[in-house]
Formats: sequence, C-alpha cells, structure tokens
Amino acid sequence: MQKLKETYLPPNSLPKLVKIRDLIYYDGPLLTHFESIYNENFLYYWVDTNSEFNRWLIFRTSNVYLEEYLNKEKTLYELISDKNNGNLYKVDIDDNLKQHNLSIIQFSDLPESYLPDKNSYYIYKPINSDQELKNISSSQNVGVLQAYYNETSKVGKGTIELEMLASSLHDISKINKGIRKAFINKERENFTKTKSKLKFNQEEIIQASTFYYFGNTSRSFGALFKPASKQSNFPNLISIEDRYIEFFIKFFESSSDKEKFSEFISDIDKSVIDNYKKLLNIINKTKIQFNLNYQNSTSNFGTSKKISPKQANEILININDLEYDNSRDLYLTGRFTALNLKTGHYNFESVSKDEKLIETSSGYLDADRKEMSWKIKWEKLYNVVITRKEEKKTGQKKIKEIDTLISFTEIDSKDLDLG
Repeated sequence: MQKLKETYLPPNSLPKLVKIRDLIYYDGPLLTHFESIYNENFLYYWVDTNSEFNRWLIFRTSNVYLEEYLNKEKTLYELISDKNNGNLYKVDIDDNLKQHNLSIIQFSDLPESYLPDKNSYYIYKPINSDQELKNISSSQNVGVLQAYYNETSKVGKGTIELEMLASSLHDISKINKGIRKAFINKERENFTKTKSKLKFNQEEIIQASTFYYFGNTSRSFGALFKPASKQSNFPNLISIEDRYIEFFIKFFESSSDKEKFSEFISDIDKSVIDNYKKLLNIINKTKIQFNLNYQNSTSNFGTSKKISPKQANEILININDLEYDNSRDLYLTGRFTALNLKTGHYNFESVSKDEKLIETSSGYLDADRKEMSWKIKWEKLYNVVITRKEEKKTGQKKIKEIDTLISFTEIDSKDLDLG
C-alpha cells in the first residue's frame, strides 16, 4: 500500500458508528454508509489493499449532499473534497474487521489513485433490503416502523407531495389509535385469563403502541417511526412492541378477505375503517404502491405489508360490501358536559391522566335514565355504562354510531383510579 503523509490518532477516536447500507458493492463493499449516534452521516470508501489490510477513507457528509449524490446530482469526488465536512480519516481493516492505523489525512495529501474520478456520479443501486431497516433499528436500539410509497413522478428519493404525505400519515395515525384500543383490550383479556396477582400495566402497552416520527430513508420516501416505549429489549425475545405491530399489520392483511376482515374488526371501533378507506382512496387515486415495513434488530422480528393500487381497489370493494350491526358496552368514568332534560340528549367525557385515553360519548339516555336525569350534577363524577351500536349497510359510505346511556352512578373523587 502507498505511504501517506498522515497524523495518527488513538484507537476509538471516531464516534461509535452503525452500518446503514452498502452503496457500492463488487465482490465486497466499496462504499458504505454509516451513521453516528448523533445521526451524522459517514462514508467508508475503499482505496487500497495488501496481504494484511484493506484501506478505507472515512469522511462525513450532509444529508443533502448524500441525497444529491444518490440522485446523480453530485459526484463522489465532490463529497470527498468538500471542505465543510471536517476531517478526512484513513483506517486499515484486517480480515477480522479490526481497525488499525487510524489517522487524519489532508485532502491535498491524498495520492491520485485514492481519488474517484471527477465524473464519479452514482450509477449503482444501493442495497435496499430489510437489513437497512435492521441497521437503523440497531442504531436506535428499538424496533423501527417504516411507511413509504414506491418512487414515481410524485414521490422521489426523500421527497413527496405534502398533501399526499399529510393525509396518509393522518390516516395511519387514526388507524393506529383504533387498533391500539383493541390491542389493549385483547392484552387485558389475556392477562385476566392468567389469573396473575400482578397489576395489569396498561401504560406499558400505550407506550409500546405510540409511535413518533424521527426521520426518513432514501427508499423512495420512507418515513421512520419508533415507539415511545423506553423498555429494554432482550436478544431474540419478542417484545411487546413487536406483538403490537404484528397485530397492527394483521388489520391490513385481513382486509383482503371479506370474512377474515369482518372477524378481525369485530372488537375494533368501526371509525377506524373510515380512515382506512381514506388511505386506500389515496393509493387508488395516485396509482402508487404503499408499504409498511417493521424490523427489530434485537429481537430479530420483522414483518411487512404492501398495498398496490389494484389491491386497494379490491379492498375498498370488500369494505363497501360489508354489513354489520355490532353492539358493545362502554364503561366510562367522567363528567357530563351537556344534557337536555327534555330530549334526553347528553355529552359525556371520561377523565384520565393520559389524554390518549380520554373518550367521549354523545347520544341519548334510555327511558329510565331520562326520568332520573334531573339528579345529574355537572361538577360530580359518574361511572356510566353506554351501549354503543355500530351500523354499516351495503353501499353506505360511513359507519353510523348510536350511543345509549343505560346506567349512571355518582362516585366520590377519592375513589377515582385514573390508572
């Protein structure tokens, strides 16, 4: 290997880096994208070899420059020579991937053979696979959910029409909220069956099923989400986040079969279906495939779902053909916010420490409760039982919800358990 004018550094001088993906690969990686724990982009560029080592140049680059390089708007030469990206490093790596001879080197001191051509535009395809998402999951130390559209004239690498993105993410958020309620009830039911003496931890499930946007990938437009949960994951052990995502994805998978979908949604608020229809209409109207992909590098769990425009249209037909007339009882604790003694119409809002758990109901008191409605006091707390009837007839676009309050009991605020 060529001798260099360089300044040696102590081992481990670079920040901890996590591999994201190989950008150029030929009988082995030639250009690889890494990220630091501070979300800085580092590129490893192979430049030399001998019987002991492979030599790599390491340099920072910005998100903008990296995207411009992948979009063939900048060259690799421009990325390496950019003075705004700080130090340029060199490292020798042995066959066991152990690093040696880490050093700083000036761009002006690089041998010509170490430099890419000045016309070195990106002509390759990055290795985009589940491994990329696993690498991001590893860097975040949590399972990661990616929602993305296939690349079209409306969706490019890292870009997307704002209206399309906003509508899609809003619908996904609403679907997630409804699915989360059903998952909590399912987990509570399973917990009760175990007859455990421990207290059911609802907050843990809420955190595991609440997702925050934290970035995007270059696979078309890929919005990345991670759960609010800060629970430690254990190697090869399915986490509660994994179990929730599996349940979440099954909602989409079941919708391709009318009978399976009807069975799956039996315990889910049917308002979720309205938001799902909006998402399907976006996919159908824009003729762009929508994708969900989840990977957890610690538990080695992954799942995904793709919805093509053709599938979206078929699912919409299935949903419009559905008929259901479900009734279920809601048990809420809270206050009346409106009441018409003459008609028996009411508004009720539950109380909770967590705003995500607050529920509202608007409907009519049954005949017996209407006669007793004069006893209701605005400042008092009540335990109420509400029968919620959800109707959907063939051809109807929207789900009709009818709430009937069948019981109310005044309680002392000291007895209130907000969970």
